[in-house]
Amino acid sequence: MNLMDESTLLAHALRDYMRKNVDESELSFIDSPLDAGEPYSAINSAVSLAQHFSLSLPPVFVQHITALSGWTSPEREFLEGQLESLPIWWELAS
Repeated sequence: MNLMDESTLLAHALRDYMRKNVDESELSFIDSPLDAGEPYSAINSAVSLAQHFSLSLPPVFVQHITALSGWTSPEREFLEGQLESLPIWWELAS
């Protein structure tokens, strides 16, 4: 049995989390890169969908996304900007 690396696991977890708020047709933007073995692209797509639909992401997702070591400097900078633009989890939880 092969082990799933953290980026792939995170992409699947993001997809599962977003499933309740995003239509299956939009989730294909996460599925396509996952099927192609591109978990970082799938994570980017998930964050873009969250931004598009104004969905907040739990802090644990944000922590794991930003902790991944495979981001280039420009990708990380762009991603952090997207994450900062999402609704704040704490405000929605109260």
